[in-house]
Amino acid sequence: MPVHKYRSVSDMPPRRRVGDPDLATRIRAPWARAFLLCAPVPHRGVRRFRTIAEANAERERDTLERMRRLRPLPR
Repeated sequence: MPVHKYRSVSDMPPRRRVGDPDLATRIRAPWARAFLLCAPVPHRGVRRFRTIAEANAERERDTLERMRRLRPLPR
């Protein structure tokens, strides 16, 4: 894809419209479903970690906890 430089915004060609009228609806549907299945849980305050590994481990624990609340694992 070539890169074009313009001296001002007025020199730029107009944006092309997407031909599919319900493209936005098709994009929003999976995002809405994902949010319903595993909505983010905001935490109050600031959480500090000593390392990035600890922060990643905490995020992983939070994600697994949210997923387990939705559907228990088969035993």
